[in-house]
Amino acid sequence: MISQQKRTFISWHHGLLFLCIGLFALFIGKPSVAPTVQAQGQTRLVLAFYYAWYSPNSFGPGLTPFTPTNPYYSSDTGTIQRQVNEAQSAGIDGFVQSWYGPETTNNQTETNFQALLNIASATGFKAAVDFETASPFFASNEDRINALRTLLSTHAQHPAYLRVDGKPVVFFWANWILSPADWVVIRNTVDPDRNSIWIAEGGDTTYLDAFDGLHLYNVAWSGNPAGTAATWAANTRAAAQTYGGYKYWVGTAMPGWDASLIGSSTAPRDRANGDFYRSTFGGAAASSPDMLIITSFNEWVEGSQLEPSVEYGNFYLQLTAELSAAYKNGSIAAPPPPTLPPPPPTTDPNATATATQPPPATFTPGPSPTPLPPTLTPTPQPSPTPLASPTAQPDGRILYTVQTGDTLITLADQYDVSLENLYAWNNLLPNSLLSVGQTLIIGYTVLPDGSTPLTGFPDARVKPDGTIVHIVGNGDTLLLIAATYDLTLDELYEVSGLEEGALLQLGQEIIVGHRPQPATIGGSSEDPELAIRSLNEVTTNASPTAELQPTATATPTATATVTPTSEPTAVPTQEIAAANMAEESAGLETAVPATPAPADPVQQTSNLLWLLIGAVAVLLVASGILIIVARRG
Repeated sequence: MISQQKRTFISWHHGLLFLCIGLFALFIGKPSVAPTVQAQGQTRLVLAFYYAWYSPNSFGPGLTPFTPTNPYYSSDTGTIQRQVNEAQSAGIDGFVQSWYGPETTNNQTETNFQALLNIASATGFKAAVDFETASPFFASNEDRINALRTLLSTHAQHPAYLRVDGKPVVFFWANWILSPADWVVIRNTVDPDRNSIWIAEGGDTTYLDAFDGLHLYNVAWSGNPAGTAATWAANTRAAAQTYGGYKYWVGTAMPGWDASLIGSSTAPRDRANGDFYRSTFGGAAASSPDMLIITSFNEWVEGSQLEPSVEYGNFYLQLTAELSAAYKNGSIAAPPPPTLPPPPPTTDPNATATATQPPPATFTPGPSPTPLPPTLTPTPQPSPTPLASPTAQPDGRILYTVQTGDTLITLADQYDVSLENLYAWNNLLPNSLLSVGQTLIIGYTVLPDGSTPLTGFPDARVKPDGTIVHIVGNGDTLLLIAATYDLTLDELYEVSGLEEGALLQLGQEIIVGHRPQPATIGGSSEDPELAIRSLNEVTTNASPTAELQPTATATPTATATVTPTSEPTAVPTQEIAAANMAEESAGLETAVPATPAPADPVQQTSNLLWLLIGAVAVLLVASGILIIVARRG
């Protein structure tokens, strides 16, 4: 028998033993160092847009403004390895490659992206896709949904695919060809739990209902890159209050820009020995971006590349290395604010000549620059800030450089153009902000071949015979062109005469419709069956980038609100109005109304007889009703 005292001791001993075991288990189960909580965004990543569709005959005079040191095939794995090595040596952490979808037949963006991921994984480099919304392989939103599903289930799982905050990142180009509501449906279908990060392009914050962040692909138009970056960074961050969640801002740096060979509406931006690159890089860094992206590593057609070239050698790679290192260690200097207003680049021979230098914002009306005779009293200027003179270009565009205080509404009023046209001509949206020094198209003159611009469609021209043609630009596909003019692909093939699968060339004219011509007095009008699409049908729907009016604007007046006084060669408001009136004169308003046929006397007599019979019938019915009522009473 065990005594009660011994039982108590054993029980107490066992309890103490279990307590020690429990404490030991807690001790060894608890990590010695508390887990680190990673801050959202603010990655210090430096990325670069990358293109994988070149061959040696892609480069050269008339094709690209600059030439690579060694023209190459994008499909060559040795070339991809070289490009990854060069990017890493310059402090770039990853490429964002344009991607047309998972189709492998005739789509090297897919096969080359596979190669890029495999090469990148060996060195710690990263890669992501820039989803091309208008890919020729996407005929519907269902195709886009399937492509995104494939991307997220395959490439996004690769160890070299770019991840931020633990999620794969997808950039989007031309997201604006679909509405924000369309994207909400696509996002909820593809990624309802938001397990990836989607970055849209442009400044329309309404897309942040479906997307997680914004970036601006091109900032070459800005005279104040730092101010532009700060403005859109603030807009993006503020959108989180409306749509919820964290909103990522991706700042953009650019070495330069020259897309004149493809007819870009953005004037060439001279590189100024690297100063423009330093300005955009510093401006992007100062906006506290979550990521910084360079436009571009090798977009040769638009002249924004930093890849080694015949013209610049390795200069821009080396400058990128300096700027990236300074950005990552926090020592990069923010660019000083420009003098208001900043002059456009002057060293680029292709840059648009500007009007006279505008006055500072504190300008006070004074006498004319040319002294008046002593006996006359100087007449003050009609406005504290004189209008800058618009400049007509050889290609038919009338350009204007944005001044301090300008808004789209005031410019539309001053130069007698519609807001809809300003949006369409300049790829703007109603909530787009202007920057001092930005170049805007405010009108067109008649082109050398006699054609005129089609209102609301910047890439369309109306030929003298009424044929409406689209001028093929960079990134155009048959599907995108058809959608722009509210045509199906079959209708586009029929009206244009193109064969299915036809290849497009920059500057090519594609027939997209016909404008009915005015009837000739004394003759017959054009057979309506020959007109595939009338002007009203062509312009029923808005262009991808703006809500457009389907008809020409009201006839502008020829009276200028303010006449520029300091530029003798400037195009005044009257000339812009004349250009707009010339456009209207080619429209349906000039058709001669048909003369109504004389009435047939026999038909008129017959109509009167039937009218009399009807009146008598009504009277008989009314009389019958009155008799019945009277009898009942």
